[in-house]
Amino acid sequence: MRFDSNQLGNVEVDETTIITFPQGIPALENCTRFKLFHDITQPTPQMYWLQSLDDPGITFSLALPDRLGVRFQIELSDEEVAQLQLSGPQDAAILLMLYRPLDLDRDSHPVLARCRPICAIRW
Repeated sequence: MRFDSNQLGNVEVDETTIITFPQGIPALENCTRFKLFHDITQPTPQMYWLQSLDDPGITFSLALPDRLGVRFQIELSDEEVAQLQLSGPQDAAILLMLYRPLDLDRDSHPVLARCRPICAIRW
């Protein structure tokens, strides 16, 4: 299917790769369907974009923690594993949400990351 994102433009979405958050993301409970994109020209992506398929104006910039020198060890309960429909640890990824404070000059301040993982998803 084709999707018209405000941030990414008109993109192809393979419906088998849609990530579903049954209860949405906090403060965005109406957005339950997302697609994870990355730059396919990079052999090792530095950044990912999590695009809401319910709202074309909602796109999050994400990065793997190790790209930022951060390591996580997370244990999921059986209920969380079932809810995420994981068959094993290889099916999950932990991503950090990137942001740039609006009140700072773009040229003088780096992109920051929240050091709490946003989600564990089927990878």
